Order: sequence, then C-alpha cells, then structure tokens
Amino acid sequence: MPKAGWLGGSIATLLLTAGCSALATAMWVTGAYKNQAEFPIEKEKKVAVVARPMVTLTYRDAHVDKDLARRVRAILVRELPKVQFIDQQKVERWLDENSWENYSDVGKALGADYVIGVDIEEFGLYKGQTVYQGTASLLVQAFDCANGNRVYEKRLNNIQYPPNGVVPTSEVLEPDFRREFVTVLAEFAARPFHAWDPNEDVALDARSLNR
Repeated sequence: MPKAGWLGGSIATLLLTAGCSALATAMWVTGAYKNQAEFPIEKEKKVAVVARPMVTLTYRDAHVDKDLARRVRAILVRELPKVQFIDQQKVERWLDENSWENYSDVGKALGADYVIGVDIEEFGLYKGQTVYQGTASLLVQAFDCANGNRVYEKRLNNIQYPPNGVVPTSEVLEPDFRREFVTVLAEFAARPFHAWDPNEDVALDARSLNR
C-alpha cells in the first residue's frame, strides 16, 4: 500500500476508534446504555411498597416479605428521588394492625397514589443439605389507588442466586445468605420502575463469590 494510503487508513481508524469511545462515553454520561423503566412513576406521586408471601414460609423466613419491601423501597428512594415514598414503618404498622386483601386498599388507607405490590410465590435458600442456591418467583404489580386498577404487572419466575453455581453452607451463615438473596430479589423487583444497567445480571455469579 502507498504510504499516503496507509497513513490515511490509519487516521480513519483512529478517528473511528475515537468516535466509538466518545459515543460510549456519551451513552454512559446520559444513561442511554441503561434499560429504561417499564412503568415510570410521575414526580411527586406518593407511593407505598408492600410485599406478601403467597406460600407458607418457614419460621426462619417469616420476615422475608418485610425485608423485601424495605429493600425495594430503599432502591427506589435512591433511584427516584423526586417520588414520595411512604415511610416503611408506617406501612408495616398499618399492615400489622389491619386485615386486607387488595393492595389498592392499603394505598388508600395510607394516602398513596400508587402501591407497588410484590407477591412472593416461591422462596427457598437451599440446593441441597450442604449448599445454598436461592430460588424464588415473584409477581410485581402496581396499582392506581384512585380507582383500584392494576396498571402494571410482571411475573419473575425461577430467579436463582447464584445463577450458575452454589455456595457451601460452611462458607456463610444462613441469615447472611438470606439477606444477600433478598437484596438480589429486591433489585429484580424494583427494576420495572427505574432505569438499570443490564450488565448487573452478568456479574451475579462473581458477586456471590466476593461477599
């Protein structure tokens, strides 16, 4: 190749590389690389977060629903600072003192515009007697409290953590693994309502090894 042609090709390659790098940087800064919310919540709306078990949990897992709701709310408070999330202690106190069937009834009683409801349809921590692998299925919903209508629904079946391995029980205490798994479930349950990085899923196995 003539020298001028080689030089021109090299410059073009450098410009293309620089362009790709600049595009990647711009996407990172603007958040365009993220998956966007499937159900965006308007600013200043009041939202309550509630989770309930649809299956019988063991006595050791009796508070998983409350733990899950707290973590979902914490994620959304961080990701959606202009939305008003009702204090979780207030939500739990109302749930403890009242019987209810519909999520929208909870929201109306608490003065919420929307309720994010998470049904725990399956929950387990063990793959075998000596190894953990969390498994769960969730139904994530949102309800408009003004009319009681369900305005969003997504079923999350067969969530596994770690996705492609197990954790020996000799390496971590059960309460610690449960807490870690519930945090992962909360991240999945909160995703429909905020923008999130799709690379998070790729790192789940490595995350279980670097606790």
